[in-house]
Parts: sequence; structure tokens; C-alpha cells
Amino acid sequence: MGAENERSLASSSKYCAGHVTYPSPYRDHHRFCEFLLDLARRGQIDVLIPITDVTTHIAALHKAELEGGVRLPIPDFSAFDFVSDKWTLLKHAQETGIAIPRTHFVRGAEGLGEVLGELRYPVVVKPARSRILTESGWARTEVRYAGSETELIGLYREAADLGFPSLIQERINGAGVGLFLLFDRGNLVTVFSHRRLREKPPSGGVSTLRESIAVDARLKSQAVELFKALGWHGVAMVEYKLDRRTGEPLLMEVNGRFWGSLQLAIDAGVDFPYLLYRLAMEGCVEAPAAYEIGATNRWLLGDLDHALARLFKKERDLDLPDGFPSRFRTAVEFAKFYRPGLRYEPLSLTDPVPFFHELSDYLR
Repeated sequence: MGAENERSLASSSKYCAGHVTYPSPYRDHHRFCEFLLDLARRGQIDVLIPITDVTTHIAALHKAELEGGVRLPIPDFSAFDFVSDKWTLLKHAQETGIAIPRTHFVRGAEGLGEVLGELRYPVVVKPARSRILTESGWARTEVRYAGSETELIGLYREAADLGFPSLIQERINGAGVGLFLLFDRGNLVTVFSHRRLREKPPSGGVSTLRESIAVDARLKSQAVELFKALGWHGVAMVEYKLDRRTGEPLLMEVNGRFWGSLQLAIDAGVDFPYLLYRLAMEGCVEAPAAYEIGATNRWLLGDLDHALARLFKKERDLDLPDGFPSRFRTAVEFAKFYRPGLRYEPLSLTDPVPFFHELSDYLR
């Protein structure tokens, strides 16, 4: 495996047979690209699987060159770029009848005035892309909230990433639901579904406690139609929010690479990394017939951050949705360290070092 640092969470695992350190794809994507091409030319690896948005973007952009020396089970660049741009993705969803939150598309800060009169607050403000390529490298963007027109105007005046295309959406209260999928050149291999129970930050973000659920047939059909049209190859995650008012699932975004809650699927019986590897090596793969429903997975240190933020930060600073659990309820739920079917990550009795690596980084 590879990382920017000599020691990483994955490389500390006893199952990691080798590790390479590469130039930062965020600060120097040209050198990173040269590193990948050289790695492929040397022919020392069979399969290359990029993990992040940026590394997948770069690998997909140079897919034809890389595939001369290594198997690369990822989508073509045009397909990856399509789902990575929330503007393009959600416009397509509107046109094809997939439900999304009420959304206003803003070209940049100068376009805000065109939609101000149409908004109902509170709103969620999202740059169209999670990362933006600038002269100094790949810049991370941020999801923000505004409770009034004054707040919204201030955001667009101060935030550099809102100078690029962005979305202003109604705020949806409800549970997050995700589909994890694997495709073989547009054909579905397997699908898995989960529900988010807690997130970091508490207002919404990376899941810290999640459980496996049955696949919703309608959502599966929507996803298959989308990815089949794109000729998708490899893994993807589709995120929805269940609108508490109506129970309707609303499409939020698509991740065209592996996702943070991957371990839950593995724990429940769908080993996506191994299936992807076999697909790359053998050209086809047979997926498991079923998986465990009700399996839960907890990212302990992320969940600790969730609890600390809820307990000690002011509510107005957390942008919490209506009906969010009280501080007392948060403390009670955090203290439930055991329940049937609960597993922790990256804590493992058979491979404990990654947890201590993460703990060391956390305490610094």
C-alpha cells in the first residue's frame, strides 16, 4: 500500500506486506502522477486501487497510460468526473425523476443575488465538488449552514471555495442511508446498504456509528440505471437522506471510490476490496448471496469526537438539526460500549497495531 507518510494506518497492519511513500497528490499532483506511472512501468504490482477523490481523479485521468503496466479497476475519467460534480449529478437526477432536496444552483458568489428571493431558511451551502484544483494544489471545500439571508451573504463574501459553482439546498432532517455497489463495466455485481446512526461532526459528516440494513429495491433500481448508463467499472457509494417529514429518500451525492464505512460491509459479509481485486485479476467475480442485517460498526475515536462536541460546544456553534438528541441522551448512548453484533474499527484483537497508531495520532 502507499501513502504520503512513511507510516500510515493501513501500513501498520500485520496484513500489509509492503509500503511505498509517494509525493503528495494534494500539493504536487504532477509528481504524484509521475510516481504512479513509474510504479506501473516497473510491473511490481498486479492491481492499483486508488482510495481518495484526488488519487482516483488522477488515476482515472491517466487510466490508459497506467493500464499498460497494472490492472486498474476504476471507472473512466468522464464517468468519475460526472458523479464527482454534485451540480451535474443533481441536475441529472432532476431530469430523470430522482428525488433530491430543494436545490438552487449558484455559478459563483456573483450569482447569489439571482436566487436570494427564492430561498427558505435554514439552508445548506455546498460547493459542487469536495476538492477544487487550484494553482497551489487541491483545496478542500466545506459544507456550511445559514439561518438567514444575512448569514448566507456573509458566507459567500468570505468563503473562497464559494467563488466556484455551489448548491444551496433546503436542510433535510432525517437519517442518512447509503448504497455500496460494485459494477463490472456497467453490470451490477453486488449491492449493500447501511444507515448512519451517528456522525462527525454531529450536524452531519463522516459516520461514526452505522448499521447494515436491507437494500431498498427502488434505490437499487435508480443506482443501477445511473451506473449502467455510465458504463461504471469498480466501486461506488450513493448517499441519501430520509426526509423525516415524508419518509422519502432524497439523493445527496455519489462517491466514486471506496467509502469511510467500508469495514461495516466487510463485517456483515461483503468484502468489497477482495471482490474488486478478484474482478481485476480474473475479469469476473461471484458475489455473496446475502449479508448480515443489523450488523453495527463503531469508529470509536470518531464517536468520541461526536460526543465531546455535543457535550461541550454551544448548540448554535454545532448547527444541529431540529430534534437532535440532548446532551444527556448523547452521553448515555456513547456509554453503550456493548450490544449484540457491534464491532469496532480499527480496533481488532487479531490486528491491534492500527488502533494504537490511530490513537497515537489522535493524542498528538
